[in-house]
Parts: sequence; C-alpha cells; structure tokens
Amino acid sequence: MKLKEKLDAKVIELDEALKAEEIDSTKIKALNDEIEELERSIKEAEKAAAKLAMIGKKEEDMSVKKATNIGEHFVNFVKESNHAKRFDLSAPAFTKAATDTQTSPVAAVDWATTFDRNVVTAARTPLVIRDLFGSETISGSTLQYLVEGAIQGAPAVTAEGAEKPQVHFADPTVKTVTLKKIACHIKESEEYIDDYPFLASAINGRLLYELGLVEQNTLVTDLLGTSGIQTGTYAAAATATDIADAILQAAMDVQQQSGFAADAIVINPADWYLLRVAKASGTGEYFGGGFFGAQNIPNLWGIPVCVTTAVSANTIVIGAFKTCGSVVQKGGVSVAAVNTNEDDFVKNLMTIRAEERLALAVRRPAGFKKLTKASS
Repeated sequence: MKLKEKLDAKVIELDEALKAEEIDSTKIKALNDEIEELERSIKEAEKAAAKLAMIGKKEEDMSVKKATNIGEHFVNFVKESNHAKRFDLSAPAFTKAATDTQTSPVAAVDWATTFDRNVVTAARTPLVIRDLFGSETISGSTLQYLVEGAIQGAPAVTAEGAEKPQVHFADPTVKTVTLKKIACHIKESEEYIDDYPFLASAINGRLLYELGLVEQNTLVTDLLGTSGIQTGTYAAAATATDIADAILQAAMDVQQQSGFAADAIVINPADWYLLRVAKASGTGEYFGGGFFGAQNIPNLWGIPVCVTTAVSANTIVIGAFKTCGSVVQKGGVSVAAVNTNEDDFVKNLMTIRAEERLALAVRRPAGFKKLTKASS
C-alpha cells in the first residue's frame, strides 16, 4: 500500500475511534502518532521527487548548448522539438539552384575516412554599407519625416536705421518611406538537418549572408535613387590625381550644402586600385605609400574609404552617412521553419525562411554626392 493510501486508511480509522461509544485514548494517541509519521514521510518523498526532477531538468538543459548566434538559437529549437512541431524564432544558403532541396551528399566517398563538412564558399562581397548609416526602429510600417526647405535671403551687416534683410525658410517637404520585406528560404531534408552544427553554419553563413547581400544592394539603390542628392562627374580621361581632386571637391560640397562633414567614401575596388597605384611623375613614389607602407584603414583626404562591389565601377559616393541617413527597421532578422509546408511532412523535409523589414530614410539628401565618370 502506498503512503497516501495508508494515511487515508489511518484517518478513517481515527475518525471511527473518535465516534465510538467508549473512547480509547491510548488507541487514539497511537493513531495520531502514526498519521503524523506518515505525513512526514510523504513530505520527504515529495522533496526527494522534486530534487530528482530538477537534476533531470539540469541534465536536459546541459544537452542544449546556449546559443551565441541566430543559427545556434534555431538549432536549439530543432533539438527541443525533435522535428515534431512548427518552429518560429526571431533574433538579433546554399549554392544550389533556388528550387532544389538540400539532401545528404550521395557522392562516392570512402566513409571510413574523416570527412570535412566545411563548405568552400564562393566569392563573397563584404556586407559593409549598412554600418555606414545611422540606425532607427519604428513600430509601424511607414515613416514620414520632414526635410527642411531651402533658406531664402541672408543676414547682412546693415547701417543704423537701414532696412534689415528678411530671412525665410521654405516650407519643409514631407518624405515617406515604407518598410520593404527582404526574404528568402531554403529546404533541407531531416536527415541533413540532423547534423546540427552544419545546420547552424548554413543559417549563419549562407542564408543570412544572402539576405544581407540583397539588403546591401537595396540600400545602395535607394540612396542613389533619392531625389536631392548631389551629383557630379569627372572626365573620362581623368588621372588618379584628377579623381582624387574631384573626391575632395565632393566632400567640400557635402559639408557646404548639408552642414555635416563627409564621414565615408564608397568606391569600387577597380577605382580604388587606380588611386592606390598612383605615383609621382618625378620620383616614381606611390602617393599612398609603397608595398610595405600600405594603410591599415583605407582613407583618402583623411576620410575613411569603404571599398566594395556594392557600387559599380566609375561610380563613387561621398557622404555624411551617419548624420544624413539612417536604416529604419521593425524588429530584427527572423528565422522561421516549418515541416508541414506543402508536402514537407510526408517527405521528411523542412522549409527554413529568413526575413527582415527595413527602409532607408535619407533625411538630408544634400549630405551625399554621387560622382560618375563622364562618357568618352
């Protein structure tokens, strides 16, 4: 008989003893003592069970590594669910065709040999553009902001009693930007995702990279398509020093028109190469230092240079990025997965999707200038 059953029986026995015509005090005392002892035993058993449960919980928690990035966080959800439910998490790719499902490799491999699962990736463009801008968050899906109108008139030194000039700011212009959703997904077989570390690297190293690449290209396109940014050209036959002079002039134009100093120059590697190998005609020395004196942080005229293929060759962007533009985002990057999509369940597949919502707000268009090479 279990302890609680024994306790119930003793309570009933005590109740009957108390209702008897002749009260047996000795029996009643003995029953009370037994009931108290059973209650103490039950409490001790419950404490022991609770400790065992906590030990089991700790062992279970230790089996799931604490996540340090969104890929590991996603993998933890996969482990805990054992592929049996819909996964959905929010934070903060593979080189096959977009419609392909990633499955375990079927190549003729000697499986007795240690197999290196690290994938040699294709060429990657560094994701650097977003970091140049400021950052904002919004709760809605659309942002409206005001761009100050041009000043009309100017203060002047006037004689006593003379008419004072009027200064007037034109009405501000209302600008509207709407969040854009950037998303992509991959399909994996459950056999493939059972290799959890590889799954985490697929999310962190490929899926999120592809998302970031589209984000970067979108930001550049939106910036260069903004009405009001300054534009200029340099000659088709311009030398490296001519291009450097044009960049300095653009930086001065940015500061004069916006009031903010340029904090970055965005340039294609091909154009940066022309500037870095430029030499003085008399001595043959490199303007930017020789092979062993290369700059640790690329800069031109003291302004940091961002070398990236995000801008095409013969296009250079100079701007006060941090103060004149900002990336507006709602939430962070989210990764979600489902194994009941389409026919995923019957095929033991999982669809993994990454997405984010953001927009570029160019609050001071005059704080940017785009230089392009003139047609020959």
